[in-house]
Amino acid sequence: MKKNIYRVTTILTFIVISILAIMMTSNYILKKEKELLDKKYINYTSNLQDKIQSLILRKKNATVALSITLANNIEMSNVLTEKEKLKDLSLLLRKETDFKNVWFQIVDKNGISLYRTWSDKTNDNLSKIRKDLNNMLKHRSAKSSISVGSYDMTFKAMIPLFQDGEFTGVLESITHFNSISRGLRKSDKIEPVIIVDKKYTKQLKKNAFTKIFLKDHYVANLSVNKKTIEYLNQNDLDTLLNIKSFLVKDEYLIINSPVVYNNEKLANFLSFKKLSEIDTTYISEYKQNAFSYLGLFIVLLGLILFIISYYLYSRELKKLYSQLNANQKELYKLNNSLQQTVDDEVSKNYEKNKILFQQSKMAAMGEMIGNIAHQWRQPLSLITTVASGIKMKKEMGIFNESEYEESMDTIINSAQYLSTTIDDFRNFFSPTKSKSLFNSKVFIKKVFNLVSTEFRNKNIEIISDIKDVNIYTYENELLQVLINILNNSRDELLQSDKNEKRLIFINLYERNNNVVIDFKDSAGGIDENIIDRIFEPYFTTKHQSQGTGIGLFMSEEIICKHMDGKIEVSNEKFDYENQRYYGAMFSLSIPNERETT
Repeated sequence: MKKNIYRVTTILTFIVISILAIMMTSNYILKKEKELLDKKYINYTSNLQDKIQSLILRKKNATVALSITLANNIEMSNVLTEKEKLKDLSLLLRKETDFKNVWFQIVDKNGISLYRTWSDKTNDNLSKIRKDLNNMLKHRSAKSSISVGSYDMTFKAMIPLFQDGEFTGVLESITHFNSISRGLRKSDKIEPVIIVDKKYTKQLKKNAFTKIFLKDHYVANLSVNKKTIEYLNQNDLDTLLNIKSFLVKDEYLIINSPVVYNNEKLANFLSFKKLSEIDTTYISEYKQNAFSYLGLFIVLLGLILFIISYYLYSRELKKLYSQLNANQKELYKLNNSLQQTVDDEVSKNYEKNKILFQQSKMAAMGEMIGNIAHQWRQPLSLITTVASGIKMKKEMGIFNESEYEESMDTIINSAQYLSTTIDDFRNFFSPTKSKSLFNSKVFIKKVFNLVSTEFRNKNIEIISDIKDVNIYTYENELLQVLINILNNSRDELLQSDKNEKRLIFINLYERNNNVVIDFKDSAGGIDENIIDRIFEPYFTTKHQSQGTGIGLFMSEEIICKHMDGKIEVSNEKFDYENQRYYGAMFSLSIPNERETT
């Protein structure tokens, strides 16, 4: 007993220590991992933001340098001839440099626009609407800025033009942000989106350079990735625009770098970097090594505890082995006894099923004998009538040959009908050991031959829709099932209101290599409280003198177990001849195999 208590204590100790070690270590490792990742993201964000600001400043300075160089080569007296040169220069810069979309404008000393490379508009007075231009015209010194105009957010450089020491006008060079975003995509594998502040949207609507708008915000980089735009449309844009530094969301590290000029925010420079493309190898290695050490600790702990407990368990194991051998012998005896019990129950169940089949057959035989009486009554009466007429006419001397032949034909036809009928009944009682191929229409006609007289005498109308199908299965067993279901419907119809039509519908068709036979009647349906029990053996709602409770049970056994099909029952509403009826519906589905050669 003490050894068992010590063993349990040892195991519990191992479990408790292991759980505590895993919880504490895992918590520390995950916390450390988060700290390292945050530090990595902060460093990456800071470096990228510095780089973006540096690229903006470099582009601003490069625009000024380009403008100064160009201004020194332009004379206002030749400005009209310089137009084409400016356009050619713009194309050359697009081809040979990072200045892919450089715009030039020449303004005279009165503020009148003489030429724009991006528009045919000329001779408009800009001094009335451009404060920066007015300031330039007054002080006549080089100016550079970042601003949002009617076309785009751009870098602007304005350089005064002189001729023979006299101020003649201004050269304005305009460059865009697209080259910055394009360069970052190539060098840093990020997807930049430059979103101009919402207050400028109205002035950009008409002449926007990129023509890209995102939730009432103008997007200033022409080469923006379409998937990134879709992502922004699916998320809360205001939340992303208010990111102070960075945000880890979905699969991205999202970095916000505001574009500010003269203490005014012009736009948000959002950068999307896939987390999978950020090098976190050392963090993963740290996490993997930490969990490896944890696993090693747990293994060593278990090994130590196992060694301690092994000696205490060894002698007890010998006793357990002896007890196990004894238990195995007892289990073997129990298994043999259980197997015998199972075999006995299987045998009893088999015998019970045989009895049920026999009872079902006997019940069907009783039904068939009644049907024979009804089927034979009319032809036998006809034969008796014709024979009596012949005898009477012969005795009276009024009998002739023509009447004789006609009477004999009537007797022969009636006898042949009796012979056909007895063949149908004999085939019904003959057991079928193997499957056979038979035609659906011939088969249903055989069913009607067996039951039609009984149903006709009870004013029950059978409406059938039988497709021409060749069926390969156990014919007599299927015949027994159909007669069981028809007799069940007949009994229910006889209990229904006499003023209601007594109807039975039979539909036979083929669906997905299965023969489907549907039965519907107008008997008012089956009580929903018992509809799930009607296939149970000996379950019946009829009087003992009318039902045994095995007909539907044997029908299910034949369809499901002998024919590998299925039988279902439900209550259905249906219309016939503009009148609504309610009754039970039995649906049989039988695999229609083809006879193999």
